[in-house]
Amino acid sequence: MPPKNPLFQKCLAYLESLPNIKATLGESYFSSEVLADGELTISNSHNTVNYVCEIKTGVTNDVVEQVADYLTHLGGRLKPGQKPLLVTRSLSNLVVDQLLERNIEFIDVDGNIYLNSPGIYVVVRNQTSKDSKNKSLEITSTALQVMYALLSQPNTLKGDDIEQISYISGVSTKTVKSTLKKLHELDYITYKHGRYEIIDYVKLLERWELGYSETLRSKLLIGTFSPIGKRNFSEIEDDLKKYADQYGYLIGGELAASILTEYLRPISAILHLGENVDYRQIAVKLKLKPDPEGSIALLESFGHDKYDQNEFGGLKNIVHPLLIHAELVRTGNSRLKETAQLIYDRYIDEIAQKNDWF
Repeated sequence: MPPKNPLFQKCLAYLESLPNIKATLGESYFSSEVLADGELTISNSHNTVNYVCEIKTGVTNDVVEQVADYLTHLGGRLKPGQKPLLVTRSLSNLVVDQLLERNIEFIDVDGNIYLNSPGIYVVVRNQTSKDSKNKSLEITSTALQVMYALLSQPNTLKGDDIEQISYISGVSTKTVKSTLKKLHELDYITYKHGRYEIIDYVKLLERWELGYSETLRSKLLIGTFSPIGKRNFSEIEDDLKKYADQYGYLIGGELAASILTEYLRPISAILHLGENVDYRQIAVKLKLKPDPEGSIALLESFGHDKYDQNEFGGLKNIVHPLLIHAELVRTGNSRLKETAQLIYDRYIDEIAQKNDWF
């Protein structure tokens, strides 16, 4: 049975494409010392290696040392014969070099692979073509807004409905046309029978979430805040819900995830502000103060507000599940992994299944 997690799906496909390599993967791993995301067995005619997989997204140059230290310490808690393996999203060449230098074994969604065991030694860099990689890095924040429109409404949009895509994404029709062309060149979408089609919904979602984390979120961020006084998050949680309708914001992040799943105890929230909403009024009403380490982030919405809203279950003032999931996976926080998977299974997978012609 193939794994449910899209990162595992992609990485397993790359491993199985290697000659003389057989790979089997089980999601989730438990022992008396370790709770991890999966267990991977890789074998060839000479040897078999058992890896314990840890998913860490957002592995940038700023955090690679901490991630490497974590994997090293994880290796010290594993059983004899087991090794840690980092499974992650796209790694830059600089980060790949540092992981190789620290002898941290890894695989990412672009096909960068490093395995270093007796009888099984693999180093693969950038299985995606250089040209495609360079073009992919050119995707701008406005292009990411177009990608969001396609991902959030795959069953209602048509590739030739430029005006509607522009309306949902909040960018010009000229940008919509150029973005569709770029996504076609990068093999995210194809053109058939006079219309575009998403080739692989999960692949496009992964690229959008990476761009959201690296580019789009910082463009939308108004600021981060914390409650005035010594109030903790639980003391203002009800007010965040209460005033959403009155002050024109949608709830996202951990708080929205907890409302949708009833699984997570939130310690932070994202407030997505609609057009012409004054964030100062919200900060005053909720008694918030600017704080770069604060638990409440205010983000501008983009496009038409109604397309940022959650359409599932009739819940009011909750942002679209795509934006919730992107926030949960952005930091790679292990506390949020299971909740992110619940959001994907309950909501995003349903959207993906509607990916007919758009």
